[in-house]
Amino acid sequence: MDIVSVIIPTYKRCEYLCRAIDSVLSQSFQNIEIIVVDDNGNGTNQQLKTENIMSKYSSNEKVKYIINKNNVGGALARNIGISASTGTFITFLDDDDIYLPEKIGIQVEGMKTNGWDLSLTDNKTCNEKGEIINTKIQNISENPEYKELLTAHLIDHLTVTNNFMFRSKSLKNIGGFDNYSSAQEYMLVLKAIEAKLKVGHIKRILVVNHMHEGERISTGPKKIKVQKELIKVKRKYFYLLNSKQKRLILCRHYSVLFFIFYKNKKYYNALLNSILAIIVSPIGTLNYLNNYKRKLSRN
Repeated sequence: MDIVSVIIPTYKRCEYLCRAIDSVLSQSFQNIEIIVVDDNGNGTNQQLKTENIMSKYSSNEKVKYIINKNNVGGALARNIGISASTGTFITFLDDDDIYLPEKIGIQVEGMKTNGWDLSLTDNKTCNEKGEIINTKIQNISENPEYKELLTAHLIDHLTVTNNFMFRSKSLKNIGGFDNYSSAQEYMLVLKAIEAKLKVGHIKRILVVNHMHEGERISTGPKKIKVQKELIKVKRKYFYLLNSKQKRLILCRHYSVLFFIFYKNKKYYNALLNSILAIIVSPIGTLNYLNNYKRKLSRN
């Protein structure tokens, strides 16, 4: 039977780590290996706390524990896990999130039946009370072709990392994650699409992401830089898109910038970007802003 490697990078959130690991150990599909990559830096207080937690699994042959000498970031930590993996399939889980019990089994079946190189599931995000804040339903068909994939990714972002399952060979052929400070998962999917990997969509919510008390959408200078880099990447594909699709992409971009500037009390920049968003797509702007408002108010 094929092995599935589940890679869990962890950094400063060891209090949730057991919940993540146990959700994988409780899967209906049991031919798994779990690779926990501790990215806290060897010998730091957080690393020692994590190591103490991981001692619970020291006798479990399905769980491997790797300690990075220094903090290398999410992209490279996941690549370390990829290099250490032995599975036919590779999937990922953040240290504070969980898989629903049938996640791996359903994905493996879909991968094998359809010959997919990459499959995507849907997910929901909950707060600490277990209330659903948001759902992520991938806006693609079950077996999308290149143009559908690319268009959906440019507009809607075919993420989150927890939803992915790759054939190990295919993931390694495209080089795994690139070392971006942010948006690594977005760029990985874009690489997969450009490499013409066969991608499939499993139309089921199989992952639960968690948003914790006090956690907010990133609003710092780093987020502004990422948005500007992303729109440059997306503009390279505008020649393939119609005017409505271009407007939706720009609307998302300006809406995110509005929110960042507003949270940082840079009201002139916030107003400017809100006007630009409304100009390109009034309905799209309303939808994005309502989504932000709902996430924050229900956290």
